Amino acid sequence: MATERDPQAPSAFDPREAAAGLVEAHRTRRLLDTRGRAPDGVEEAYAVQDAVARELGPVAGWKVGAKSPDDTPLAAPLFASLIRPSPATWPSDDFHMIGIEAEIAFRIGKAVEPRRAPLHRDEVFTHVASVHTAIEIVDTRLQDWSKADRMWALADNQTNGAFAYDPMGLPWRDTDYTNAQVRLEVNGKVLVEQAGGNSGGDPRALFVWLVNHCAMRRGGLAAGTIVTTGSYTGMIFIEPKAEVRASFAGLGTCEVRFT
Repeated sequence: MATERDPQAPSAFDPREAAAGLVEAHRTRRLLDTRGRAPDGVEEAYAVQDAVARELGPVAGWKVGAKSPDDTPLAAPLFASLIRPSPATWPSDDFHMIGIEAEIAFRIGKAVEPRRAPLHRDEVFTHVASVHTAIEIVDTRLQDWSKADRMWALADNQTNGAFAYDPMGLPWRDTDYTNAQVRLEVNGKVLVEQAGGNSGGDPRALFVWLVNHCAMRRGGLAAGTIVTTGSYTGMIFIEPKAEVRASFAGLGTCEVRFT
């Protein structure tokens, strides 16, 4: 005999409904209420990402990061409309909040086709054209984002708001950037100056994971795609109308101005 459903119990999570809510939040700038059922793990969160990207794409980049070198990384797409070369300018009002992170990004030179088996590390790097200093701008489409289930943050493209990169970069060489010297300035004041700081460890390992993730599960990677590999500075919140400058010794500089 069928049992009656408790009307107070949360309904099953619907990735399509969640995606529609996030698309509307992008378009209207009204934050999404996430007090209901959250994505049940990374697969449902990725399903939301994919559905949002079908509406708001094309995808021209990816972000990848991990809490530690031993943790499984997490991935999220970067929309072409939110990627700009340095020096970049954005209206402060485009964002609900402005968090900044200094990062190292890789540009794909040769397309990575979809496949069932992972590529070997050396094969992955045959697809790289260059390495770049970058700034990720963190924003949210979620109400009370700091208390929302972390799978909601992943579904919301891991809180990506925008992305800027130094278009010059350096030609690819198999360089270890784990302890790269990073400097982050806001309005001319140095906020971070240190060696290393990426919680995921070696960005090359994060990049290899992301390439294989996309090759086996997200349709591959087109030539020209940017892959950014996690923060060296942590997320720093800044006020509107700030000027931000990130640099990695020997790699380059990226600048963003918020008007």
